[in-house]
Amino acid sequence: MSLGEKINTEDRTLIEASRVSRYLGYPRKVPIWRLEFLLPRTCYIFRDKDNSDIALEIENMKGNSIVPALSAEEAERRLRGLIPSADVHGEITRL
Repeated sequence: MSLGEKINTEDRTLIEASRVSRYLGYPRKVPIWRLEFLLPRTCYIFRDKDNSDIALEIENMKGNSIVPALSAEEAERRLRGLIPSADVHGEITRL
């Protein structure tokens, strides 16, 4: 397991996705999901090659993410792998 990066979730943090063509291209297109979540004042992000395709925007202890996954459940599981302390709230929306 990689070491996590500690962040202050009150500050604006943007993390761009990489390797998105892996999911958007032929032969298999993977659905994209938007998840909204709440965070504690400080938390850890565990970024690695398996979740580098997830985009995040965090500010004022709230965040939203864009996650490629086959289902809403997988999208939530992938987000929790990136930010274990994320508390997903609201609907998980397919884009």
